[in-house]
Amino acid sequence: MTLLHPWPAEAKKKHGSKGKKAASTSTRRSQPKPVSLEERLLALAARPPIRRKSEFAVTVAKAGAQTPLISVNGSEPLILASTTKLFTSSAALDRLGPDYRFRTRIYLDGDPDIEGVLSAPLVVVGGGDPAISGRLYDDDPMAVFRPWAEAVRHRGITTLQGGILLDTAFFDSQQVHDDWPAAQEQAWYQAPVSALSYNDNVVAIRATGAVRPGSPAILGFYPAGPPFMSLIGRVLTAPHGYGSVGLRRPSGSRTVLANGVVGRNQTWAGVVTVPDPALYLGQAFSQVLRETGVRVAGPMKVRLERASEAPGKTLIHIHETPILPVLAVCNKRSHSLFAEQILKTLGAEKRGKGSWENGLLEVKAFLTSLGLDARRYQLADGSGRSPNNRATAEDYVAFLQALATKWEKFSAFEPTLAITGDPNGSLRKRMLGSATYYKVYAKTGNLAGVSTLCGYITAQSGQRYVFAILINGGVSEGAGHTFQDRFLTELAKFG
Repeated sequence: MTLLHPWPAEAKKKHGSKGKKAASTSTRRSQPKPVSLEERLLALAARPPIRRKSEFAVTVAKAGAQTPLISVNGSEPLILASTTKLFTSSAALDRLGPDYRFRTRIYLDGDPDIEGVLSAPLVVVGGGDPAISGRLYDDDPMAVFRPWAEAVRHRGITTLQGGILLDTAFFDSQQVHDDWPAAQEQAWYQAPVSALSYNDNVVAIRATGAVRPGSPAILGFYPAGPPFMSLIGRVLTAPHGYGSVGLRRPSGSRTVLANGVVGRNQTWAGVVTVPDPALYLGQAFSQVLRETGVRVAGPMKVRLERASEAPGKTLIHIHETPILPVLAVCNKRSHSLFAEQILKTLGAEKRGKGSWENGLLEVKAFLTSLGLDARRYQLADGSGRSPNNRATAEDYVAFLQALATKWEKFSAFEPTLAITGDPNGSLRKRMLGSATYYKVYAKTGNLAGVSTLCGYITAQSGQRYVFAILINGGVSEGAGHTFQDRFLTELAKFG
């Protein structure tokens, strides 16, 4: 066996002291140069998760600063996706005020006879409230209607011979935006918009397996069967397991098709949008009326245009929902229906009719009031579902800076954003390390091939930064999130 010596003895004598000195000099010369924050961020920005770098942009600035810390493709207009919701929600809070309440009013258009029969219709006037559901009522989707029904019963009414008139004239009659893909009409995130909306304008379809394998499962709607909708399905009972059911409501159709299997004594549930939100609300309200002892004997009708006279003779109940919880659902949960209802309500309250056009005019007016050039923000809807919502990363950062430094309502608005670690928001599972946990207040955005994230972050140093990360170009949701999270973690650690 040959022993290998690290340094021959004679060489130690000859080179010992010189070798040490040379090594010391070399060490001093090779000490790495400190890497600045800008260099760190630019190095990450040089490797976006897409091939075409022109479809990626990131801008970062210190809070309150006039110029960016870094900006890569910051002047390139890109698709915003759901970060569009911050324009909608901030404008609504500014123009309507933090004390604003969405109001749904119930009127009697006559008086009941001695037997409690009301010949004229009961009138329900919508005010754009997106939260008529169980979302703010301990997940009880019928809770909101019980005070309504009690108000009717309190008037001595036992029978609604004239039925129920559902007034949706607060909004225009366009329920689906022209830019939204028809193929996604059944999806919960593309629900139709109406001044009378219920249960996020989606209905659950439940499939419950029978006792005997191979037998048809029991199918039904929940929480209420929407009028004029039918359910056709071939769902069978499997011998074991939970099962899987596919649901489809073709564009414009009132028929839901269900196919699949579900386990014995198991219940599977999925949701689809409803084509007639006001009638859906009326059906659920009717169900609670019957439980209260009021029979709905007449038809349910929808009124699209504002009545020339008062909507009813006697106001018997007003249902109110404060604006701040609605904004929180819009921004934290990134709920598109809430955003669109907010936008049309803004247009209705300030310009007389709830339409996308009127709502966006108010958003542009708000941007102008912040000292921004509203022409630089291309906005098409309230939620970001349209691919025509575009802005540059630099302009988005300018908007966030203006909110934080020029807007007196920012302290009320900021808590409505998604927060890393907050279980109620879209960032609840992201950036949970110590450097970023509860340090990022932002709005997420995801659309087909688009991933965006814009907001505020407080670094470990205590310095606050404003950022906009816009990734288009066919990025997957996972790849977009991974890049954004890594980038912001670097900013948090070294900023």
